Amino acid sequence: MRTRLLTVLVTALGLVVSACGSGDTPDITPNRLIVEYWGSPAVKNDRLPGYGEAPEDRKANLAAYFSPDQLVTRLLSVFPCTDGALGTPRAANGFDSHCASNSAVRQAVRGAGGDPERMSARVALVKHPDGGLELMTLYVANGRVIDANAETYGSLDEFRAGNDLLTSDDVVLVPRDITQVGGQSELVTVYGHTPWAGWPWLFGGGGVLVLLVLLLAGRRIRRSRRAARESGTST
Repeated sequence: MRTRLLTVLVTALGLVVSACGSGDTPDITPNRLIVEYWGSPAVKNDRLPGYGEAPEDRKANLAAYFSPDQLVTRLLSVFPCTDGALGTPRAANGFDSHCASNSAVRQAVRGAGGDPERMSARVALVKHPDGGLELMTLYVANGRVIDANAETYGSLDEFRAGNDLLTSDDVVLVPRDITQVGGQSELVTVYGHTPWAGWPWLFGGGGVLVLLVLLLAGRRIRRSRRAARESGTST
């Protein structure tokens, strides 16, 4: 009986954990996010021309500088930071390479083995739960990325697990290897933060507890009925 009960509990735990686990990739493709970016005149911290203009005017401005492939490459590639705050005069192709870093970020870049006087950065295209788009700047130094809170990460997984800037409801378009400086990297859409890994176990444990209570209650009822039958037989 104990072996049977243990088997049922283990099986139930596996089923509950599987049911509670959520997919790591949102139901949205990189191309779709790029299209939304192309048509949005209100991207927070935008680095390309057309902010605040009508969607058609923005598209015309972007098309004057980039083909669709060039837009994706320019938007998601690493660039050298120039002096000045974001939004000051742009480069000839319309891309704003200014970096508004602070002393903590520069110190983190130095700690990662980079040169705080010659920093490089990339952007992550973020879609927030309210539908708003944002270009989030991440600094790249010696195989590491540093966010605006001066936190340092060695991979996309580390960034998603540890950052305090995004939630698990934000959707982010980035290269899979966000530390890569040159060459091409596969683009992925992921949630901005890894959901807490304990939820499946919490729900799974609760489900197993409920099942255990039901099994024990069933055994008690069967015993009571058997005792009642035996008592009736003896009289």
